[in-house]
Amino acid sequence: MLMGTKFIEYIHRYKTLVENFGYLSLLQICNLLIPLITYPYLVNVLGEEVYGTIVYAQAIVTYLSVFVNWGFNISATKSISIHRDNPVKVNQIFSSVYIVKTFFLLLVFVVLFLLFLFPDIGKYKSLYLLSMWLCVYEWLFPVWFFQGMEKMKYIAILSFVSRLIFISFIFLLVKGEADYLWVPFLNGIGAIVTSLLAIFIVLRKFSVSFRWQSFRTLFFYTKDSTKLLMTSITGIIKDRTNTVIIGSVLGMNEVTYYDFIDKIVNVLSTIFYTIGNVLFPHYNRDKNKSFARKLLFLTTGAGILIYVGVGVFLKPFILLFFSLEMLTAIPVYWILGPLFLMRHISYYLGTVILISHNHVKEVIVNMFYSLFVYLLLLAVFWGIGSLDLYTLAFSLVISVMFEAWHRGYYCRKYCII
Repeated sequence: MLMGTKFIEYIHRYKTLVENFGYLSLLQICNLLIPLITYPYLVNVLGEEVYGTIVYAQAIVTYLSVFVNWGFNISATKSISIHRDNPVKVNQIFSSVYIVKTFFLLLVFVVLFLLFLFPDIGKYKSLYLLSMWLCVYEWLFPVWFFQGMEKMKYIAILSFVSRLIFISFIFLLVKGEADYLWVPFLNGIGAIVTSLLAIFIVLRKFSVSFRWQSFRTLFFYTKDSTKLLMTSITGIIKDRTNTVIIGSVLGMNEVTYYDFIDKIVNVLSTIFYTIGNVLFPHYNRDKNKSFARKLLFLTTGAGILIYVGVGVFLKPFILLFFSLEMLTAIPVYWILGPLFLMRHISYYLGTVILISHNHVKEVIVNMFYSLFVYLLLLAVFWGIGSLDLYTLAFSLVISVMFEAWHRGYYCRKYCII
């Protein structure tokens, strides 16, 4: 009875955290189911090579999207969480982020048109233009605002709407290889509609208004976010370079095999990122080290169990929905699978702990060290002629493992966990 009472008190104390995590957990259940439905269909209908080409284009565009983000998803979240009871400051942050992001969006479109000068990209102009929905979504959707306000239910509901739009039309419109452009188009429509609804909610529900800001104000927020841009750039290089190398060196079929496992890992990563995203604005205010430490141990243990469980059921799933060629992806999972757990630990220690304690410089240095480890391993495997799906996956996991360990070293050094 006493334990039950303490548990209820504990839940009540962290009511906002539990509520926000609950909304996003429900969303992740949808995110788990929808790719399981659409992915086998798209691979079977479009073919492995065509689908691999779509994934390759998305990897290239993802490089551009990080410049639209410019680190605001962390810096703006932190700023909103601190000043959310100050309407004037919230309006200033909201307006500044959109003005700066608009400038960078226009800039990356210019870069894309320059990339069309490369023959391998130029022959798929329509695909790359439609894939730019990733950049438009990065510009429009105010995820940083909802996180800072700790109102995650809006992210959950709106993202679910986007997913629902995509899955409803994909089976109707994608019937063969010639229909491959519908894939980025439908993704884009769903993302843009969701983003516009999100902005409408921000303007009406939270009484936020857009105001033009002085150059000095824009420079202040851009400078504050630029520090975090470096961590995003190094992260994207590591996360997307494998796909680009596979597509350029090994072939588009191999891109599909790798992307299948990468999607599984990313879904699992998103679940654990949710924990960090929910905790970040809360921890940023109260710095409860004991709670943060306990949650890290608990989620790490859960991650190990999930890694093994997914691996056990992966083969039956492939045999049920894919051709036998997709079995090539199983060894890739056992190598790449731990990545979601390493990402969780790294993100947790870096964004939630170090950045909350204003150790941004250490996070930036850590990301460059991690990138160096990744590129060094790639160079070694390339030098000995062993660059393949498995060594690429291994290189990425080892680099993020080092990243997590190094951030843990900083946390212990400063006694902040």
